[in-house]
Amino acid sequence: MSQTMNSSREHGALRQHVVDQLRDEIISGELAPGTPIRTEAVMERFGVSNSPLREAFAQLAVEGLIEVYRNKGAVVSPLTRDGSADLIRVTALLMENVYAWAIPRLSGSDLAPVRRAAGDFELAYRSGDYLNAATDVGRFERLVIERCGSAELERMVMALEPKVRRVRHLLNDQDSLDGAYKVVNGAMQAVQANDPQIAVNAVRAFWADFAARLDLVTSGFAS
Repeated sequence: MSQTMNSSREHGALRQHVVDQLRDEIISGELAPGTPIRTEAVMERFGVSNSPLREAFAQLAVEGLIEVYRNKGAVVSPLTRDGSADLIRVTALLMENVYAWAIPRLSGSDLAPVRRAAGDFELAYRSGDYLNAATDVGRFERLVIERCGSAELERMVMALEPKVRRVRHLLNDQDSLDGAYKVVNGAMQAVQANDPQIAVNAVRAFWADFAARLDLVTSGFAS
C-alpha cells in the first residue's frame, strides 16, 4: 500500500512539474502562440512517461493554454486581440461580483489574513519591491476570491486566471501594480465603510484601464 501511495505521489509531482514549467513558459511568451510541443521532446526533457505527460497536457488544455492533437502532441494556443479583449470584459464582470459579494463577509477571522496581505503589498509597492508586490497582490486577490461566498464564482474566476496572466504579460507590470494599488486601497476602504460599491468602482476602473492599454499593444497577437 505504501509503495502504491509513493508511486502515486511521484506520478502527481512529475505531472505538476511539467504543468508548472510549461505554463510559466507559455505565459511569459517563451513558448510563443502556435509553437509545437512535441510529446517525445517533452518526455525526454522532463524525464516523464506518457501517462503523466498526457495528464499535464489535459490540464493545460483545460486552462486554455494549449491545444492537443491526437498522436501529434500539442501546440500553444493562439492569442488574438479580440479573444483577449473578450477575456478581459468577462473577467472584469466576474471580479466586480467577487468584491461586491466578498466585502460584506470580511470581518473577524476572515478579514485578518486579507488585511495582512494588503499591508504586505503596500509595503512592497511603496518600497519599490515590485517582484514581492506582485506576489502579495496575487495573495490578496486570492484571499478575497475565496471569501466571496460562491464556489461557482470562485471556480469561474480561477479557471480564467492562467489566460488572464498570459494577456497581462503583454502589458507593463508597473502599470498593473499601480492599478492594483488602487483596488487594494478601495477594498480596504469599502470594508471600513461597509460599502462594497467603493471596491466595485475601483475594480471597474482597473479593468477598464487594462482594456484601454490592451488596445495599444502592437505585438504578441496572432494576425
